[in-house]
Amino acid sequence: MNGTYDVVVCGGGTAGAVAAIASARNGAKTLLIEKEQWLGGSGAVGFFPHSFFANGSGRRAVAGISEEIIERLKEKGGSLGHLRFEGGHLYTHTPVDHEIKRVVLMEMIKESGAEVLLDTIINEVNVENGKITSVTAQNKAGSWTIAGKIFIDCTGDGDIGARAGAPFEKGRKDGKMQPCSLNMRLTNVDMVRFAENVPTDLASLWTDRPSGRRTPVYYVGRLGQWDDTPEAKELFTDKNHQLFCLCVRENDIIANISRLVGMDATNMDDVNKAAVELRIQIFKLYQFLKKYVPGFENCNLIGETVVGFRESRRFTGKYTITKDDCLSGRKFEDNVGLACYPLDMHDPEGGNVTFQQIGGDGSYGIPYRALIPQKIENLIVAGRIVSATHEALASVRSIAACEVMGQAAGTAAALCAAQEKAPEDLDIHVLQDRLVSQNAIIM
Repeated sequence: MNGTYDVVVCGGGTAGAVAAIASARNGAKTLLIEKEQWLGGSGAVGFFPHSFFANGSGRRAVAGISEEIIERLKEKGGSLGHLRFEGGHLYTHTPVDHEIKRVVLMEMIKESGAEVLLDTIINEVNVENGKITSVTAQNKAGSWTIAGKIFIDCTGDGDIGARAGAPFEKGRKDGKMQPCSLNMRLTNVDMVRFAENVPTDLASLWTDRPSGRRTPVYYVGRLGQWDDTPEAKELFTDKNHQLFCLCVRENDIIANISRLVGMDATNMDDVNKAAVELRIQIFKLYQFLKKYVPGFENCNLIGETVVGFRESRRFTGKYTITKDDCLSGRKFEDNVGLACYPLDMHDPEGGNVTFQQIGGDGSYGIPYRALIPQKIENLIVAGRIVSATHEALASVRSIAACEVMGQAAGTAAALCAAQEKAPEDLDIHVLQDRLVSQNAIIM
């Protein structure tokens, strides 16, 4: 495992898995290092990969490797494809079975030729003269020094860049960050009964199932009618709490309902607390749903995922994406992709979730400069650690946007390694042309 690579991708989550595929496909000797035994991060724990089409205009914003993943999922029965969401806050929803997505990503990594180290952490970053020379990886087989020409930080919390000395910010001006959550998978849920008895403030999406029954794919129920119960007072920090139901199967849902405020994903005390408290909270929520909420009377808790932190470190790049960039639908000369998910802000104080739509044609550009952190010469970042403000991150942290950044980062890294160039010196037109040739949309 000791060795030298053209590109070392640190973190195999939503952005990292795609980055490694892109890097290897572009001819670079690539190593992907991931702490879990599976790939895909938050994109492979039950969330739908919003959004591929700009709301309002309906123009496609995301393609490339992200679309290839969806096509492969459809072939395996793991996705219903892009479903038009009439009247919704998104133009389409794209249901995904997260277990099958993990399989698809493993297949694509193998086919790309990238090497993979799973169940492995990086505990040291070695820097000389502002350049990462190697990382030290640790697993049950021992400790390994891995050198590379270009490194990509896709760790979600920016562990590599932070250890290397790249500047970053966390949270809003007072340091508070969006709350973390733990999803749960529930079977034997009667979603039709739930929708008939629990109101929603948002449009819902329904589809015809193989059984012939029409049931929800996406439904956000308001639980205000149970606000006065002892359980709700204990579990919810806000009134009229929302239950987000993502339903790939007819009676099988991912329930996004938990919340824990004040946690910092870079603080191990908080990480441990979140892992303990949210798992206890999840079981209490399961009991609450069974006891009170129509449609959940006979449900079964068959799985939890991993604690999802919406926000932690954000690197200070050559450019910082702002809220105004998103809401105005701004495009950039150095676009490497588009994003079109609304600003989905989970109140750091524990209040309700709010959505703000993207302006212009419904999409905004992701500039290459936002993937290039300051001070470290051979580092590219992708995912929710991108250079963005606290408000802008509420959109750019979405799964599809992170995959777009992953493809751009992996492609750029491969080109840099081949040309012996630092990422900031790469000809942006060469990168853009290569991305377009791979069916990515940059506009």
